[in-house]
Amino acid sequence: MRETILLHQQETLSIKPKPPFNFNANFYKPSHFPMLNQYWKKDAFWTTMIWNRRRLGLKLENVGTVNKPKIRLIVFSTTSLQKKFVENLISEIRYRFNFDQDISKFCRRFEHDEILGPVIKRWRGMKPVAFYSLYETLVVYIVLQNATIKRSVQMMEKLFHRFGEKLKFDGKVLFSFWEPVDVLESSEDELRKLKLGYRARFLTKISEQFTRGIVDEFSLRKKPKKEIKKEMLKLYGIGPASVEYLLFEYFYFLDELESLPPWEQKIMSRLIFKEPLVQKEKIISFFKRFEGYEKLAFHYLWEDLFWKRKTQRIEWLEKEIRL
Repeated sequence: MRETILLHQQETLSIKPKPPFNFNANFYKPSHFPMLNQYWKKDAFWTTMIWNRRRLGLKLENVGTVNKPKIRLIVFSTTSLQKKFVENLISEIRYRFNFDQDISKFCRRFEHDEILGPVIKRWRGMKPVAFYSLYETLVVYIVLQNATIKRSVQMMEKLFHRFGEKLKFDGKVLFSFWEPVDVLESSEDELRKLKLGYRARFLTKISEQFTRGIVDEFSLRKKPKKEIKKEMLKLYGIGPASVEYLLFEYFYFLDELESLPPWEQKIMSRLIFKEPLVQKEKIISFFKRFEGYEKLAFHYLWEDLFWKRKTQRIEWLEKEIRL
């Protein structure tokens, strides 16, 4: 690990997301496992970012409301940033934090639904948020494969310590991700020593594919769902289940709900049907009532449960999480 990089330059900007936009429900997803590259507290969020090979610190503050959202963005860097760089950076930030997707129709259409209505009332303006580049998102998916949350956290932390950089800004010290080429400087055997297991090969192969430019995430964002699926399945170790997550969490398709991992099946069985386990098809069929927004409706119920976990202990949920 190299020395901590001090980001002493800062530039303050103002951003207006499309309403409704729920700052805290979008910048903090309680169902996600903790990461060393971000920190959230009510109405404020700190994270790191690599953009055009520069490592940056970001602080986003809520200075608006759900119906009139406004965010103060402070960009921290080692040296001052050129105007064109900042313009491109803001465009990318708007995409990663999903500032421009309009979900007002969803909120109006289902605000009186018996099950979803109360959740919309609590979290109106909550949307999928990518947080990371496509490559970084895939790294997270790799460490989540066939592992407990605790194990995924351990693997991710080892990767940050091995390949990341420590950035200090605004009184915080957070890790940054790394470039795909950085992974290729290590052998697969070296990656296995980080306790990645078979995932070492997945990480190596995907890092190689991104280094070679096989994937153009910016052009993919403009393509229809069918083409995105086709391209994503070309990535080493990425199957249909991971692609479905990507379509919602990274490409922002709100209807994509065709499969259900066992862990989600158990939790939704309890949450919706109050039973230990029901058939996947029954759960997926339930969400068809939210046509066009099946996955977004799932997201609302899912995150609402994990927000409740922050203030109350839910015994059956703790047994599934095992963090």
